[in-house]
Amino acid sequence: MEDIKKNEGTNPAPDSAEAMRQKYGKVYKVSVTVPVDDEESKDFSYHFKRPSVPSYDRYIKTASKIGMTKASKTFMLDAVVDEDRDRLTADMEEYPGVAITIGNKLTELLGLTDGVNLKKL
Repeated sequence: MEDIKKNEGTNPAPDSAEAMRQKYGKVYKVSVTVPVDDEESKDFSYHFKRPSVPSYDRYIKTASKIGMTKASKTFMLDAVVDEDRDRLTADMEEYPGVAITIGNKLTELLGLTDGVNLKKL
């Protein structure tokens, strides 16, 4: 009985970062604070797995033809971990700007950024 109690804390909790890394590989946590009114704000935080190359292709194609909001929503839903999918979907419906804000941050984390300098040598 004592051995069981000692071993209880060794396994990661189902929603822990370590459990997500074991399930998905590299995991990114993206957080944003959105002002609800002048005195109050709401924090959002989601975990994402590394998106596939076809997901990037869809993101670029959708952004150029349909728009950034739809492209960001699709890209994030491709990459969000299963544990956060329903919450992300509900939050994007209530706060549509969250899709663009978090989508931009996620793409920056993965190297898709406009912060590039070019110098002729």
